[in-house]
Amino acid sequence: MPPSAFDDVVESVRSALNAKRNELSQRSAAIEAALRGYERAVEGEIALAFAEAHQLRQPSPVERAADAARKLVRAVASLPELSEIDVPAPSGEKPIRSEPEPARSRPSASAGRLVIIGALSGREKKAALPAELATDAEWIDTERDGVHAVGNLPQRIRQGRVSGVVILDRVVSHKHTEPVVAAARDAKVPIAFAGQGGRASLLRALQQIADMRRQRS
Repeated sequence: MPPSAFDDVVESVRSALNAKRNELSQRSAAIEAALRGYERAVEGEIALAFAEAHQLRQPSPVERAADAARKLVRAVASLPELSEIDVPAPSGEKPIRSEPEPARSRPSASAGRLVIIGALSGREKKAALPAELATDAEWIDTERDGVHAVGNLPQRIRQGRVSGVVILDRVVSHKHTEPVVAAARDAKVPIAFAGQGGRASLLRALQQIADMRRQRS
């Protein structure tokens, strides 16, 4: 028996909510990683000061607490809820503004390829992306080829052969992307969501991926 219209609506809602949940998980993970880095840096400086004061063996060098604090502030400032708000920076630096910057860097060959999952329904794919990314991005059309289009993408992600994943979450079924999202989470590969694949949504997703890479570097 074919699925009813109600089933289609429920699946669309589930897919949209799961996409938002995955996006939130990515942002939260970036902040948690920055917070852990800050904690380690502060602990390292405390341990170093104690060792010097008591002429003990010095611990291994760690990141400066001030640098770790800046990374934490930037991770928080990237939250969409803080868009257009000036977030105070540490040590009297210029306020950090969380406006998205234009996506301008292309993935290096060693970082793997950017993969975009979802059909553009006849629209020209190259026109939807910046010129420096259009020729290198890999498009996977699950609308045309179904779940088989994803193929070995989860394995490639875990092998470090994918630099980032953009999912057109309003045109792709959740069941098609679930293995991809799980693999990306395991491998800490950035994921972003771009609705129906409009140019503005794609640019925003690319910027989110670039931000995630900087936060993890």
